[in-house]
Amino acid sequence: MIYKKTLLGGVFLFPYMNRDLILIRWLALVCVLCLNANSVRGQQAIKGFVFDSATDEPIEEANIIVEPSGVGTSTDGDGRFVLELQDNDSVLVVEHIAFSRSVVKISVSDEAIQIGLDAEVITLKELDVVGETGRGEFSQLETKNMVSDINVSDISIRSYSDIGDVLLNEESVMVSETSTGVKTISIRGARQEEMVYMYDGVKMHNGGRRSLDLSMFDVSGLETVEVLRGNHEGASGSSGTINFVPQLSYSNGVSFYQRFGTYNTGSYHTGLSLGNGILSLEYGTGQSVSRQFYESSGNADIGRESINQFISAGYRPLSNTEVKLYQIKSERIYNNYYNADSIGSTLLVNTIKIETNSTRFGQLDVYVSDQQTTGEDNVSQLKTDRIDGQVITGLNYKIPINNAYGELFLDRKNISADWSTSQGDIALEREHLSLSGVFGLSQKKSREGFEIKEFVLNINSDIIKDKENNKSILLNNDVSWKESGAAASVSAWDHLEMATIYLYANVGNSFRVPSISERYAHVLRSEIFSQDSLMVEYKIMKEVGIKLNSREAGSSPSFSGGMSYFQYGYTNKIKNIQYSGSPLQFPVNYGSAEISGVELNMELLTLNELLSFRSIYSSYNYSDQLSFPMQPISISRNSISLNLGLLSAKLALKDEGGRVLTTVNSDGALVNNYLKEHRSVDVNISYKIKFRDFTTSVAIFGQNLNDDSQSLDGISIYDKRVYLSMGLEWK
Repeated sequence: MIYKKTLLGGVFLFPYMNRDLILIRWLALVCVLCLNANSVRGQQAIKGFVFDSATDEPIEEANIIVEPSGVGTSTDGDGRFVLELQDNDSVLVVEHIAFSRSVVKISVSDEAIQIGLDAEVITLKELDVVGETGRGEFSQLETKNMVSDINVSDISIRSYSDIGDVLLNEESVMVSETSTGVKTISIRGARQEEMVYMYDGVKMHNGGRRSLDLSMFDVSGLETVEVLRGNHEGASGSSGTINFVPQLSYSNGVSFYQRFGTYNTGSYHTGLSLGNGILSLEYGTGQSVSRQFYESSGNADIGRESINQFISAGYRPLSNTEVKLYQIKSERIYNNYYNADSIGSTLLVNTIKIETNSTRFGQLDVYVSDQQTTGEDNVSQLKTDRIDGQVITGLNYKIPINNAYGELFLDRKNISADWSTSQGDIALEREHLSLSGVFGLSQKKSREGFEIKEFVLNINSDIIKDKENNKSILLNNDVSWKESGAAASVSAWDHLEMATIYLYANVGNSFRVPSISERYAHVLRSEIFSQDSLMVEYKIMKEVGIKLNSREAGSSPSFSGGMSYFQYGYTNKIKNIQYSGSPLQFPVNYGSAEISGVELNMELLTLNELLSFRSIYSSYNYSDQLSFPMQPISISRNSISLNLGLLSAKLALKDEGGRVLTTVNSDGALVNNYLKEHRSVDVNISYKIKFRDFTTSVAIFGQNLNDDSQSLDGISIYDKRVYLSMGLEWK
């Protein structure tokens, strides 16, 4: 029987934090916030007129927001608006779905202002099926795929400890957690190596490893998480893309969240934001402790601790230009007291990005990012000291063309891996140059019935070269690849009275070069495999889909959603061969493989959006289980949410189909290890109290309340857990 201890009411946080320290933190924060609440703000009304700069016609229902206070309104039928300004308001943000975004500097001396907007040829993100994004990177080119936006800032109180938890509970994707606590994601049954991760549009890389540990990303520093299903224009071989959109509010605020839970687990994170509409500074830090158990033991056999912090800075010298700087630092410690395994990892990322947008010259994004991962693995059968690094420079350029568009992606990555292992050392540098060009034809809706909306052609080319030095024992020869791919898509739409219908289809080919870690793991069992080295993995992609949206029509109840069918065919598929009783996996090219599936995403809002229903479902068919280990045959997320403003409640039902992991025993025979179907009933209830600029919240989150627990490699998974969260914000 597994020993469980529930911690509610602030009994315990961490071994390194006592209740007195917690009380001091809360009292100090309350005092600071109360002092700020005593400030008196003056108000002044400002009148404005928004018009089409080409025709001088007034623009109705344009969204107007003043920063940093965040007060907003919309224009009337004559294009006019009235707003109350705070003393520190300095920027007016004007947005309309059919026009380019405008940022105008203002002062308290202004009494009236006229703003002209330039018409957009293409409506951006018109049919993204989930949520709304404020500062996302995915352009209109991704409307040929399923795109979801998760507003992370609204779910900090839901007791999610990291991005892995967010995606597990909010999306029909597969989040896998190893016994060492590493969380990876797969979309459409593909391995995590086929995933692309971005931070504000800049690619993330884990040095020599393609996969990225999601447990090292705290939710406190993010505004939105964008999920793209299918191939991304700027990345070859991807089956899905995750873009983390960091916070840059350009306003003042303070936040603190505390979580207590079962198994003596808990977390906290704090955040501070400063801004005046032109300058913005965000800082946050957090810490968490989690535990797992062996099924046969009653003690906390596995402990994991993570420490995260972030710094984000923004500067708007001009209305169409923004300079952004990011730093992420995350440390994770893993200790298995049952078998004495231990892992320590540190992630450090420094990024600078410049964005400028001009109606005449287009949009240009330029960035430089230095990413380092270090750590020491002391696990059974393999001991490793790791130093992974990546320096990436790149640009994205969107070309303004009437009734058409073009986009260029260019980046250069210098990747290094310096590993000292018990099996042999490697020291390798990988140079990766990637170029992708996109051209599309598009048109606005002009007549009744279905029309072709856009045609998109994407061509990409990659040049990759691995250079080993004399330190490498296992990898001792230079290898290079030159590969290219192409994809095409076509879409059509129809505007009905109550909804918009959007049809799309795409086809293309892509490729994936073996990662450094895959090359390394392959040569560890060279006596088994006849191949001297891994070959490039190729993939043919096909997809058709439909999207629906009734929100633009202003109907109630409203709905949005979509359905897609996809098929991926692989050649030289890289499969992982795992031996029974060993944590190591050995990749090998193993012929052809195929995966196909259906994805469904629907959301219904009724009672003036007080009540919402959401259903997400994915079903997959695999040609070979060895090629897609531990991937479920189906994933579903069904939920009903009630939002009464201050009080909100969510009841969720998560289902995951059975999974199979095929291993090789000591006799060389294949053995199937099954994980049965899993169903989890989750409940989340939160209550907020608002007083002026203060918001206090408390929430309780019950996970797997039906207690459908299982074990994998003797470790208990899917445990029943309960968390209590408290939060305090000032904005």
